[in-house]
Amino acid sequence: MTIETFSARAMTCMSVSRIGAKPPLVGAIGIGAQKCASSWIHSVAGSHPQVGVSADKELDFFSYFFDRGYRWYESHFDRSDGGALMFESSPSYFHDPRAPGRAHAYNPDLKVVLLLRDPVKRAFSNHLHEIIKGHIDPVDFETGMRNNPSYVEQGLYATHLARWREVFPEDQMLVLFAEEISADAGASARRLFRFLGVDADFDSAILHERRNESDRARLPWLRGGLRAGGDCMRRRGLESVLARIKATSPVSRVLKANSVQVGKEIPPMRPETAEGLHDLFADEMARLREMLGRESLPWEKGADR
Repeated sequence: MTIETFSARAMTCMSVSRIGAKPPLVGAIGIGAQKCASSWIHSVAGSHPQVGVSADKELDFFSYFFDRGYRWYESHFDRSDGGALMFESSPSYFHDPRAPGRAHAYNPDLKVVLLLRDPVKRAFSNHLHEIIKGHIDPVDFETGMRNNPSYVEQGLYATHLARWREVFPEDQMLVLFAEEISADAGASARRLFRFLGVDADFDSAILHERRNESDRARLPWLRGGLRAGGDCMRRRGLESVLARIKATSPVSRVLKANSVQVGKEIPPMRPETAEGLHDLFADEMARLREMLGRESLPWEKGADR
């Protein structure tokens, strides 16, 4: 028996073992990809009064922490939200081959949200992310890519999507694009809300905010504390109060002083590198267009905007 066959049978047994148990708490998940607006979807979903999100973003349960069990997973959600749809977003799920089967075993009726963007820009953003988080020194992209093959591996969208479609039907999956979110965040939010089965006319305050993802904090603990406080206020419906606080001169000065633009520390991707990556991803993007029934993808020349 191969490892894949054993794993599939184990997932089936786990699904059967849930019969007669409490129904799964979580009804929808965001699966990535990394650096494709996953923070946006967590914040927008969490701002909706009919949706409850995990206290911490990126639980990584179906990828890295599956051994901690369902009870650990569900402990990150506030059960007092009553009938709210529970949602969490972990970008590691999309490219982890174990995640689709594990997620299906937990809840075969899960609604799955996938966000994608230009895979070449995603790779560069991934590199900036590693620098922002302090995982690597501010080296050029080409050096970072040589040291981190996942920059490319995570961009194999068709390969990863095929694994998810093996276990979840198309009507349980929604694919959004970061380029379309940038062009019309409101329309993307309405598509998300309709898919989740909640009021699609809700106007989230998050849609009127813009977070800078191209900078790193001089003092990471300060940014982390401020963001945690902001997220706490959003969960309590205090978005308007938060916006006024952020606009005050003392707070805005602190935020600006604590920010270092990563783009000024490292050079842009070399043109020949970008061209090579586009060629590398060409077959994957052709398969993705076919899978999604699209003539073009939002980042491709001639795509409808």
